[in-house]
Amino acid sequence: MALRSLLKREESYALHALLLLAEEPGLGAAEIARKLKAPPAFMAKVLSKLAKAGLVESRMGRTGGVWLRVPPEEVTLLKVMESLFGPVALDLCATLRRCPTEERRGFCHLKPNLVRLNQEIRRAFASLTLKDLLPEAPKEA
Repeated sequence: MALRSLLKREESYALHALLLLAEEPGLGAAEIARKLKAPPAFMAKVLSKLAKAGLVESRMGRTGGVWLRVPPEEVTLLKVMESLFGPVALDLCATLRRCPTEERRGFCHLKPNLVRLNQEIRRAFASLTLKDLLPEAPKEA
């Protein structure tokens, strides 16, 4: 059976691009796409969304490129995901006042568990920052 990713392809590229920029600030969009083996037009779209969200900035010209606008320790995985597609939920049923099963039967045993899982997933994504995913700087002797 094929695997299914919980992250959308755009979210994955965004996270990898942000990590790359934390290590190599000022790269151009084409260079980011090349290093991440991403389609250049798709990477440009991802970087544009990240710029609109205030996570990166682009500078044009000979010394142009893309830089992080926010320190890596302030960028959570949840912030990146939500900057691209809005609030994260495991299943929209958990966001409804009354889900279809509640409408039909008057109660639903699935919904409270989905609500709990949504909270746990959001907490997990919010607890992980870009800094947590970067290699540690070498310690000085």
